[in-house]
Amino acid sequence: MSPKAVISVIGSLNVDLVTRTSRVPVAGETLTSESFDIGYGGKGANQAVACARLSRTQQQASEGKASDIEVRMVGAVGDDEFHESFLKSLQKDGLKTDAIKILKGKKTGVAVITVETSTGENRIMFCPGANYDVEVKDLVDDDASVALFQLELPMEVVLHNMMSARQKGIETIINPAPAIPLPAEAYEGLGHLIVNETEAAILSGIDNPTSWDKVAAIFISRGVKNVIITLGGEGVFYQTAKQQAESKNGRIVPARKVKVVDTTAAGDTFAGAYTVAVAHWKSISQGSDFDLDAAISHANHAASMTVQKAGAQSSIPWADEVPKE
Repeated sequence: MSPKAVISVIGSLNVDLVTRTSRVPVAGETLTSESFDIGYGGKGANQAVACARLSRTQQQASEGKASDIEVRMVGAVGDDEFHESFLKSLQKDGLKTDAIKILKGKKTGVAVITVETSTGENRIMFCPGANYDVEVKDLVDDDASVALFQLELPMEVVLHNMMSARQKGIETIINPAPAIPLPAEAYEGLGHLIVNETEAAILSGIDNPTSWDKVAAIFISRGVKNVIITLGGEGVFYQTAKQQAESKNGRIVPARKVKVVDTTAAGDTFAGAYTVAVAHWKSISQGSDFDLDAAISHANHAASMTVQKAGAQSSIPWADEVPKE
């Protein structure tokens, strides 16, 4: 193991083209938007930035000081007009970018995002570009403490590396978005599954679920140890294989009451904060149980900070901006 905890984020890197509008136009209608911005995103990059920011303070970042967690981004961009500034932005946030391939003749992935300013809700169209040219091979370094995955890379890449990470004894987390039914081997021995309501319904096969305990039970029966379901304004539900074996119901942490501006990076912030908690546990646990309650509470708080600002990566807080519980 490395002297410090290492988080490997294997995922997408996208340029975000963001339009903000008071409402979404209906078919055939043209509206004048309130604003337009170009930013950097992709669920992989967003979650990597969240891991980096939530593992060090603003002062550490401004002084170029490292934290006790090293975050490595693994993925691909195109050799287009976006990639240089994209990599510099990630490096500024403290990420290691050595494992990001620059693919000749390819375009960097793009996400076209419409934010409805009256509600803060967003709609996203994703064009994968270079993300879908990531090769099927081992991408997780042997010294990683935690590997974090999403589903914006080819499924074969994700499944291969999830299995490889588990075989190496690396704690594995997946936030399976966009939701695509996963094969059985994706769940077997999986440490942590983070899904929202829609993803939970699709992946469990239960339409319009009325009991999150029943949904969690399906995932646990497939081999998942910790199931986390984010419920938007209702909060976060979580259940563990251990609690279920003791016939205990899952728990819900209510959402924090805040002014919602933009929900684009809320889920990614939650996943990043949670992953940092897992990495800290792996580095100091010495056999102790993972404090899931504290991890969920902290991640919930971090996500509530993100939704109060506009933007994706730019809205993600630093460690010192999230009050300790």
